[in-house]
Amino acid sequence: MKYFLLFLTLFLIGCATPTNPEFWMEREVNACLPTAITFRESLRKYNVWAEVFTYRWYNAKEKKNHGHAMVAYLYPKGKNQLWTYDSLGSYRTRAFTNNVYQIAQQAHSIRGDTNKIFAAEFIK
Repeated sequence: MKYFLLFLTLFLIGCATPTNPEFWMEREVNACLPTAITFRESLRKYNVWAEVFTYRWYNAKEKKNHGHAMVAYLYPKGKNQLWTYDSLGSYRTRAFTNNVYQIAQQAHSIRGDTNKIFAAEFIK
């Protein structure tokens, strides 16, 4: 029985997506860029592909431009599964890793925003 519980625990740990090591940043106003950078650096310590990207969109209701930063990463390591992370959590994102505009638009849409983005770039 104890081996089964050990196996179950290891299985559940292995299936979870990573969390931000500096979770307190997520509560700060306009901390999306430092949060994404911290998350990217923590993943890179374990040789996980991760890139920070920013994007901008126009909200027609507010008649205002907005911007946001996220991190895109491949997880689990060695798999071709793209995820995007921000303060709302990690979401599976279907896009090519070399197309930042596609990543940003998919990540934006997955989080429930229907506005089209007009700019996106990787922050290197």
